[in-house]
Amino acid sequence: MAKKLSFVRPPVHSVVLSVFLQPLSKLRTLDLAPLRVEWRHQYPELQELTPLPSWGPQEPESVQFVQSGLSWPMPMCVFVTESGDRRIRFQYDRFVFSWHFQPDGSGYPGFEALKAELSEKFERFSKLSHEAVGEIPEVKRVSVEYVNNLLGMTAHEAMAGVLTGWKAECAFPFAKPDYSGFRVHYCEYEENPSIGVLVGVDSAVGEGVEDEIPDSSNLSLSAESDIESDSDFWGALDDAHDVVTGVFEKVTSQRMRQGWGETE
Repeated sequence: MAKKLSFVRPPVHSVVLSVFLQPLSKLRTLDLAPLRVEWRHQYPELQELTPLPSWGPQEPESVQFVQSGLSWPMPMCVFVTESGDRRIRFQYDRFVFSWHFQPDGSGYPGFEALKAELSEKFERFSKLSHEAVGEIPEVKRVSVEYVNNLLGMTAHEAMAGVLTGWKAECAFPFAKPDYSGFRVHYCEYEENPSIGVLVGVDSAVGEGVEDEIPDSSNLSLSAESDIESDSDFWGALDDAHDVVTGVFEKVTSQRMRQGWGETE
């Protein structure tokens, strides 16, 4: 089990927990209408968007041309809180819960609390889907994504730190870039080959636009795991989070973690 990290001022900007399903081709928006009634006070804003392409490989026979009598695919349904700090998205092949937090990390309750919130909402979605189409939604993949805000640190400074293990500083040879970023992807993470990992650094929105906005960047970490039939997908979600935690410790310095108030 990975080391549990805890901070007085966690740098967490946003978290996205995703559950990907074997496509439920017969599922329709009206089948899930009770969710609008049950969640409307907590999530008053509702949107219906063009569905995202299937997350899995497409079979050649699955391509259909629009013609008379052909059903439209289920749209992506989005439930949003009034403040916009929480968002639930779902369609025929996925269920995604995202949270946004204040720049100082206030309000971040920890992974277990977020997972419990996801579990409650997903179980209700699963029950209604099962009743409507006669299939129990089968989870085929899970993913965990954290975006952490590095206040006072430009993206090229963060890139130099991550790539050198924080052993060298960055002196950019040109004028300050309007944007900089990079990605490192591992199909099989060395400490858990069943999990893929993505590490990213990007300039934060608004970086350097106004003097009162400090230079800052975003450190994004995500891990995903495919689920075998009859496997414990909640356990796989825990494993993915443990990997994200381990990677976070590797790509940040002890000084940074002390600045966030790391606790034992």
